[in-house]
Amino acid sequence: MPSVEKIAKILQNVWVILAVVILGFTARMWMATLGHNYDMDSWYIIADIAHHGGNVYAETTRYNYGPVWFYIVHLLDVLSGHNRELLRYSISAFLSLVDVGLLFYLSRRVGPIAGVLYFLNPISIIVSGYHCQFDNLAILLGLWSVQLLGDDFDQPLNRRKMAGLVLLGLSLIVKHLLFVFPLWLALKQKGFARKMVVLLVPMGCFLFSFVPYWAGGHRGIIHNVFLFNDYQCAYFYHICVPVCIQSVWDSRMFWYAVLVIFAFKCRPRNSFESLLIYTGVLVAFSSRTVNEYFAIPVVLVAVYPSVPFAIFTGMATIHLLMDHTNGPPVWISLRGTGWDIWAIIGLAVAVVWHVWRPSWIWLVQKICQEVALQFGRSPE
Repeated sequence: MPSVEKIAKILQNVWVILAVVILGFTARMWMATLGHNYDMDSWYIIADIAHHGGNVYAETTRYNYGPVWFYIVHLLDVLSGHNRELLRYSISAFLSLVDVGLLFYLSRRVGPIAGVLYFLNPISIIVSGYHCQFDNLAILLGLWSVQLLGDDFDQPLNRRKMAGLVLLGLSLIVKHLLFVFPLWLALKQKGFARKMVVLLVPMGCFLFSFVPYWAGGHRGIIHNVFLFNDYQCAYFYHICVPVCIQSVWDSRMFWYAVLVIFAFKCRPRNSFESLLIYTGVLVAFSSRTVNEYFAIPVVLVAVYPSVPFAIFTGMATIHLLMDHTNGPPVWISLRGTGWDIWAIIGLAVAVVWHVWRPSWIWLVQKICQEVALQFGRSPE
């Protein structure tokens, strides 16, 4: 088998990368030909609202994000001539281009193998092509923001870092996946003032984005964005958390607590790795799981490939293909339910293993040393 170095060298060839882009883009657009689900119906609704100049927060309960995606859908709707079928393909194509951006970002930051593993991951193909969910755009903006912020946490917040914080705020406006991540970054900073700036600037950008819509849509903003609390299916919480903890904390409080615990655990790590770990923690311990969430930690899976992450990818892919109520009409021979549950449990195990693995390895080594000393032999 070729070595990792040989594979990386092959993937640096421009024609190979072009073939990968064509293959992944085509796969996404093929998924778009299979139809659409509830999410696409929501984009049709907000496109119609934008077409007649309405306030999306006042006229529908099916929009739960900041205004950026609203504008993107409106622009794509105009370019599609207000044709619904063309709009569906336009959104899939736009999100596929975002995935291309992530491919090149990861290839430059980590290496071509990571970029290709992300772009050809079946989860990202299904979610971008069929579900038309835009988590990838928020993640790409988040990755650019930590690139600008850097890791010199003991240095003052200069213009470059402030631009990174504003870009992180834009990521929140697109989709507030990283709503706790400013806390993760703030804990890394030196000095109370810098911590507060890192914490408040992104959140301030997010809150300020609703000002133009507040007068007529404040009720929708409050109830459909800030207080959105759809059906709960906290798989990890209900299966793995002891009843004594469940009696004290509900699934949301547990989720927030885990995000804070990991924030302190990841404090010594750089911003880039911290963001990737955050995406895994966010989904694995979430109080709510829907199909498109499985695409959120795919960047983490691509950058740090391992057997646990491969198992998560396989289980999540099977679920996405078998979910006939909310997935593409591609039936495979496997039968049964619960693949999404096992995917979440597998992701939780993979994230915990990734974060605590050095500590466990050190502990095993110390135990082996002690055992060797007890038997009067020098440890190897």
